[in-house]
Amino acid sequence: MNPPDELRALCDRLLDGDFTAEDRTRLEALVRGDAGLRRLYVETMHQHAALRQSASRFSEGPLAEVLRGPESADAPPSGRGSTGGKILRPRLGSPWWKLAAGLAIGAAVWWLAPQAAPPPLATLVETHGARWENSALPTAPGSALHAGRLRLAEGVARIVFQSGAQVSLEGPAELELRGPNECYLHTGALTAHVPEPARGFVVATAYARLIDHGTDFGISADASGRGEVQVLSGEVELQHGRSGEIRRLGTRESAALTPERLAGARGAESEPDRYAFLRASAAARPPTLTLTTAGGTGAAADVASPGTSRHFSDTLLLVKNAPETAFRRKACLRFDLAPLRARRVREAALTLNFEATGFGYASLTGACTFAVYGVTDEAQDAWSPETLAWENAPAFSPEAGAVDATRAVPLGTFTIPRGVVAGTYAIAGRALADFLNADANRQATLVVVRETSEAGRNSAVHGFAGNRHPTLAPPTLRLALEEP
Repeated sequence: MNPPDELRALCDRLLDGDFTAEDRTRLEALVRGDAGLRRLYVETMHQHAALRQSASRFSEGPLAEVLRGPESADAPPSGRGSTGGKILRPRLGSPWWKLAAGLAIGAAVWWLAPQAAPPPLATLVETHGARWENSALPTAPGSALHAGRLRLAEGVARIVFQSGAQVSLEGPAELELRGPNECYLHTGALTAHVPEPARGFVVATAYARLIDHGTDFGISADASGRGEVQVLSGEVELQHGRSGEIRRLGTRESAALTPERLAGARGAESEPDRYAFLRASAAARPPTLTLTTAGGTGAAADVASPGTSRHFSDTLLLVKNAPETAFRRKACLRFDLAPLRARRVREAALTLNFEATGFGYASLTGACTFAVYGVTDEAQDAWSPETLAWENAPAFSPEAGAVDATRAVPLGTFTIPRGVVAGTYAIAGRALADFLNADANRQATLVVVRETSEAGRNSAVHGFAGNRHPTLAPPTLRLALEEP
C-alpha cells in the first residue's frame, strides 16, 4: 500500500472507531514526515466533518429540500427552475460550512499537537560486543524502547519488558517489540527468563506463537521462518498458525517450527544444537539458484531525467522521485535466466543493498516506498548500460515513481524508514516467481522506482549497489526451484 492509500485507510479506521495504538503511531509518522500527507490528512478530516454536518443539517428535512441544497432558496429564479440548472453549493461563509471547517481544522490541530508519549514497552538494559544495523529503536544501554524493530548485527543485548520478562538477543538477529509482554522474532536467536508476573509472555515467529507459562527457554528462527524451541526449565505452549496444532513442551524438551507443522518433541541436550532441524529441513528442500545482474548477460544501470546536471555514481544505482522535471532517477536491472534451463521457479526474492550516496540530507527525507516492476515487453530486454537514457528506458514513463503499465507488471514494494539511506531490502512473493516463469527469452528486466516524492528540496538520493561496487553484492535473485 502506498503512503496516501495507507493514510486514507488509517483515517477510515480512526473515523470508524477501530483505531489502535499501532495505527496512531503509524499515522503520526506519516503526517509528521511528509507535508503532502499532512495536507491529505486535513482534507480527509475536513471532508468527513463537512459530510457529517451536512447530514445533520438535512436529516429531518423533506427530500426535495435536501436535493435542492442549502442555498436553493436564495438562488435567483430562471427559466430552468429555481436553481437555474446549476448545482448550487453552500457558500464558504455559511454557518454550517464554517462549523465543518472548524471541526476538521480542530481535529488536525489536536492530532498534530504534541501528545503525551505512550509508556515504553521495554528497556534495553545492557549489551556485550553489540553492533547494530539500521535499527528503528534506540540502541544505547538504558534506552526506553517503544514499538518497533531492533536489528542486532553481532553481539548480545539484554532487554527487560515492562511485564518483567527478560530477553537476551543474539546477533545476527531482528526482533520486533509489539507490546509490554510480546515480541516477534524475525530472524536470529534469543533466550528468555520469564518470572511469575510475566506469565503469558509471547514470542511470535513466521509460523508459530510461543506462550510462556513461567519458564526459561530458547528460540531461534532463520530468514524463512523455520526455527526451533528449547525449554530450559518450566513449560511453554506452542501454537502453529497454519495447521492449528497446539503443543506443550516441558523442561529439556524441544520442537521444530516448520511451515507445515510442529516437529516432534525430543529431549534437549546439554549443548543444544538449535539449528539441527534447520539443517535437516534445508537438506530436504528443493534446489536453489542464485543469480546476479553481474552474471552472464545481466546488466545494471540507472537513468536520470533531462536537466539532471550533477550527482552521478559509478558504483551505486541512484533512485529519486523529485517534484521538478529534473533530478528524477530510476534503475534498470537485467538478469540472465539461462541457468534456469527448463526448471520452474517455486519461490523468488530480489535483494538490493543500499548505501549512503552523500547526495542530499537524510534528515530531510521521510519514509520512502519503493516499487519493483517486471518488464513484460520482451523486445525491450536488449538495452545496454552504455546507451540507456531516460526516454529509452524499458517501460518508460515520464513520472519518476511509475512505469508504463502496458509494458510492465508490479512485483512488490518495500519501505525504507525515515532518515535511513543504507541497509538491505528485498521483495519476494508469487508475483516475482510468476513473472520469471512467464519469461520466454531468458532475459528478465526489472525497473526499480521510488514511489514517494520528496516533500521539498534537498532530500537524500537513495542508491543501491550496482555491478561495480567494491564491497556490496549487486542486485541478487535467490530462487527456490520446483522439483524436476
